[in-house]
Amino acid sequence: MNKTLWRLMGALLALNLLAVGGARGEDTPQLATQCIVVRDSGLLEGKPANSNAAASTRDPACARMGVDTRPLVGSGDLIIAVDQAAFDNLRNPRGALDGAFVLYLNGVPLPNDAQLLAAETVDSYVQFRFRIRQGPETQRLWSMLYADGALFEATDLYAALGWRSSNDSALTMIPSRGQFTTASITTGYRLALALLLVVLAIAVIVYLGRATDTLRDESDATIPAWWKDAQLLRAALAKLADGTARDDYLKGRYASYDAGNTPQYEFLADEALAGEPVEAADVDGTRFGLALRKLDWQPVRASFSLSRTQMALWFTFAVATGLFLWLLYGDLRRIDGSLLVLLGISVGTAGLSWVTDRNAPSGRGYVPTRGFWYDLLTGFDDRKQLHRYQAVVVNILLLVVGIFHVQQQLSYPVFDPTWLIFLGISGTAYGVGKQVLESGR
Repeated sequence: MNKTLWRLMGALLALNLLAVGGARGEDTPQLATQCIVVRDSGLLEGKPANSNAAASTRDPACARMGVDTRPLVGSGDLIIAVDQAAFDNLRNPRGALDGAFVLYLNGVPLPNDAQLLAAETVDSYVQFRFRIRQGPETQRLWSMLYADGALFEATDLYAALGWRSSNDSALTMIPSRGQFTTASITTGYRLALALLLVVLAIAVIVYLGRATDTLRDESDATIPAWWKDAQLLRAALAKLADGTARDDYLKGRYASYDAGNTPQYEFLADEALAGEPVEAADVDGTRFGLALRKLDWQPVRASFSLSRTQMALWFTFAVATGLFLWLLYGDLRRIDGSLLVLLGISVGTAGLSWVTDRNAPSGRGYVPTRGFWYDLLTGFDDRKQLHRYQAVVVNILLLVVGIFHVQQQLSYPVFDPTWLIFLGISGTAYGVGKQVLESGR
């Protein structure tokens, strides 16, 4: 009890000394920043800023810190100097306190996102070098700067040192405003490069979806062999001189070929290219029609998978957002927990869909695509299903919310837990609906 009382009295005494600096400046000086210099060099460094910050760094007492009028652009290093006597007067009576000095930027404390890299005494000053990193604390600072219109234009950035006690019952010293430099969130070059990477990430997933089977329903034969046979047969017929030679070639290879049924073969080929399912009895006729077709064509791939598309959607969103924020601020931040939960839900939905397909009574045969949205909303029973509609709507809604959050806050979106639960229920409804309504069970 006595030990706790002494610790509390020590804390109150130290804080009282800070509060009366105006009356007894020689005993309790404020730990105000005397000099501040930005160190933010790199390929995409900011342009020199025209502000009063240059005058403050030309103080002869701070000359050894150098002069740098560039703004702090996103993450970077700040070197600040405080009066050594003031620092010692504030540090020495803190034997009864447990805590550390904290960098404040525009009044925002950064105990975790401002990493102290070095500290040294130079002449009558104590110099600290802090590295400003991406995190939830600096995100508040960037949001304030963004609201003040400092996306590209440099604005004043005030730095000061405060005291953060590790004892929750002790008060925190709020520092007085010190010297200032300038800061902006990013540059036009960074923003352009960030948007370019986002476009590239979207282009990659769109290409994979259209040209490969990455986002399509899994089956024993995603693209039936007769499509490839028709391509090879068409290449062979192209080398023959006329129609008679082609008919003779087909008759020699296929006993079922009948030159008089050419219109029927062409009709079957048109139906197959339109995405209509091909019955087993019409495979040969479809092959003949495709081989005789004059215009070039490509095999119709399998239908798009809703669960795989959902998983790819959120994976692409997470990667694109991470790349965007990384280039914007110059620092790669940890992915927000709610976004990881959302990715986990999409993976679980895909796993449930995969199990359902594997356990289908007759397996999943080849179902040709009839268009992206048609495939997502239509089940294997060739009927539009409510559980697919609600899954699509929920994912689009959360995607729009996430994009607007990134645009407005320049940070990873934070989804409310109730919406994540909603998405989980939607995924469960999709898996159960697919099992019950589309599998014939």
